[in-house]
Amino acid sequence: MLRPDGYRTATTNERLILTKIRMHGQLSQAELARMTGLTAQSVMRIIDALLSRGILIECAPVIAGRGKPSTPIRLNPDAAYSVGLSIMTDAVALVVMDLAGGIRSSARTPLISVDPVHAIRQMRELIETTVSELKIRPDHIVGAGVGITGYFVDATARVNPPKQLEPWALVPLDSLLCEGLGMPVWIDNDGNVAAVGEAMVGAGSSVASFAYLYFSAGLGGGLFVDGRPVRGRSGNAGEFAAILPLDWPQPNLEQLRLSVNAAGGNYADLNDLLDEVTPATPGVMAWMDGAVRSLNLVISSISAVLDPDLIVFGGRMPKQLAEAIIPRLEYVNPPRRDHPRPVPSIVPSQVIDDATAVGAASIPLRAAFFDPT
Repeated sequence: MLRPDGYRTATTNERLILTKIRMHGQLSQAELARMTGLTAQSVMRIIDALLSRGILIECAPVIAGRGKPSTPIRLNPDAAYSVGLSIMTDAVALVVMDLAGGIRSSARTPLISVDPVHAIRQMRELIETTVSELKIRPDHIVGAGVGITGYFVDATARVNPPKQLEPWALVPLDSLLCEGLGMPVWIDNDGNVAAVGEAMVGAGSSVASFAYLYFSAGLGGGLFVDGRPVRGRSGNAGEFAAILPLDWPQPNLEQLRLSVNAAGGNYADLNDLLDEVTPATPGVMAWMDGAVRSLNLVISSISAVLDPDLIVFGGRMPKQLAEAIIPRLEYVNPPRRDHPRPVPSIVPSQVIDDATAVGAASIPLRAAFFDPT
């Protein structure tokens, strides 16, 4: 998998070719030369090297007109893998992804402890068990991407999470996780990486620009503009809850849990609640009544500032709750000359697995093999 010099997994031109193949599924050498601008000889030399290292494999020859059949090239899914982790206030989600972007395994389990030492040990055991069941060689795992709820306090891996994750606040998560998991680790805000997951396999895969609202114990999110994630100076682009005045209802799922409990429910955490809640659950409509006004301000601000194709309601919000609240929302958009400003469609997330874990799993593979943009 690694280059002979052991220094980098892929050179600049190798990344260019691998990225084109990832985008199109399979390509011939002639197509790669045309798309990349590299000479046919350069493409052939790079392809031969990637084939010999097992990163690419040849497909069945394709006959197209006269002449020698072309042999398309595709990624070898088994050449490398990555792990994606989503650390939530009460649970952790895991995804194992192969080089071609296939999800080999996904799981979600309650956190046994919010203490980082115990939680990271739980994550490592979950990874080791899953990798063993999948019969993946540990040396074929590039690393782990981790999405955690909270915002960055500066250009480091120190995060300011909700109070439920108090022990994780303002500590060097990069060194803690690298040492605890025993592999390289990439860390980002859960909303940012969830947006990446939605762009890969969800509603965002068919549009150039979208805003992703991440509903969990708090409200955050991520942004894609012209096909690229936008993180901002400190990695905090998409902190949509900051749009709301302090005395406005916070449309997050912790407030939903409190509303359901006030109506007679008995849910100790979100993990238990979200397994059972429906729009008919007592307390849900009361939460929606308060959330609509705040969400109207959020979506109107996103539309006016970013003008995206879509706004995606995701995170841990159950799809049936998203489908119940979206029709109640209205943009602040008075018409002018009977023509209101065009506004983005609002849709529930289309990611079946945990979007944060999916997006997080893609980060190590992108860092090692593909064009990071």
